[in-house]
Amino acid sequence: MTKTIISACFLSFGLFGCGGGSSSQTPDLSNDADQQPTEVQLAALEGDANSRSSRGDVPVRTVSNSTPKSLDESSESDESAVEVPNKNTPEWSIYQITQLKLRPLIDSDKPVKPEKQAQLRQERNQQIIDLATEAIARTHKDQGKERVFDLAVHHLLEAELQLALAGKKDHIDAIYEHASSLYKRSSKSKSAIEAGTTLITLARTNAQRFGTTDPKSVEEFARLARQFVQNFPQEERQATAILLGAGQTCEFHGLSAEALQCYSIIGEQFPESQTADQVKPILRRLNLKGKPIQVAGPTIGGGFVSAEELVGKPLLVVFWNTQAQPFVRQLPTIHKLLSQIEPGRLNVISVSLDDDDNEAAVQTFLESNDLLWPTIFHTQEDKRGWNNPVAVHYGIQFVPQYWIVSSNGNVVEMANDIRQLEPLLQKLMVPRTATKP
Repeated sequence: MTKTIISACFLSFGLFGCGGGSSSQTPDLSNDADQQPTEVQLAALEGDANSRSSRGDVPVRTVSNSTPKSLDESSESDESAVEVPNKNTPEWSIYQITQLKLRPLIDSDKPVKPEKQAQLRQERNQQIIDLATEAIARTHKDQGKERVFDLAVHHLLEAELQLALAGKKDHIDAIYEHASSLYKRSSKSKSAIEAGTTLITLARTNAQRFGTTDPKSVEEFARLARQFVQNFPQEERQATAILLGAGQTCEFHGLSAEALQCYSIIGEQFPESQTADQVKPILRRLNLKGKPIQVAGPTIGGGFVSAEELVGKPLLVVFWNTQAQPFVRQLPTIHKLLSQIEPGRLNVISVSLDDDDNEAAVQTFLESNDLLWPTIFHTQEDKRGWNNPVAVHYGIQFVPQYWIVSSNGNVVEMANDIRQLEPLLQKLMVPRTATKP
């Protein structure tokens, strides 16, 4: 019902209707009961009502000589100093929303079950949506009420987002439709930009929650990030941050092509930004296939190793640190694969990104896990951890990472899970012949 009212408001403003095509590309969370956010997560999303007061205030005339206060700044102790808006006005609707947010969710000291808290929160968010919809209906044609319109849209989107993150499919679709309609109403307006960022927040959260089992949620985040830049190129600060986040999320989930698109847009559209400088080494790494690598440095024990000196045999390069639990979990698979490859058929070197200055601790980790490969580790403080020159040169953002280099020195494949490289490593394995009795 809300979507119909909002769309009708924007349509009557002499604009196109809401586009619903994008919403079909979002994952259906309505039946994802096992992956719903906890009460703590929802409460964090909702936040302290007082911290939001500066975003939802409505200026009102005071009846005393004191400094004018907003409705959100009022309290029970000084209500007499504020003139409450007249009923049946859009300002009254905003005032009611403010009161709802300031009011405790539960007016009792008795313990309440999480299910009941979730129900009460959903009911309050629906009340906010209804009140915001009323305010939008009364202000969308009145340019003099644009600020009230923006406040109503803000409260609407905030409530819709909380319900969407709780898995309510109708509210997921509603955010897509609001973003489309507000953009068509006024592409550079505050409300259009806020709707775009709300859609990004929804997509980012879904990608973080479901990306491991549903790569489409990550792809959708990347698609919306690119769309945000296309729609709001003037919002450089937000656009670059959104693209960077989408690229990192795609990389983490192994979607290198999508990550490359996001990072490339930063360099192409915002070449003078600080973020463009940040992604240059990342782009160098993502474009590394078919090219030689520059991996060299001092090793634990006082030696030195260089990938260039190992040309002639395939090479596996491993980026890791002792605190990377994904790397620790993959150690059994690494041992299993490497044990089936004759030592003379594959070189292995690793780059430790530990920031601990205790070289002996890294050496102990290698020995206790039977990792006998040469390991690059800098003793200088400014070259340890993520400041390792190799990591800086290639924009390494997380570990583990595995690179396979051909015998002629060019990169063949890159992955953050050793199992993704198993087909290539198997080509180096020598079949073991059965021993005759």
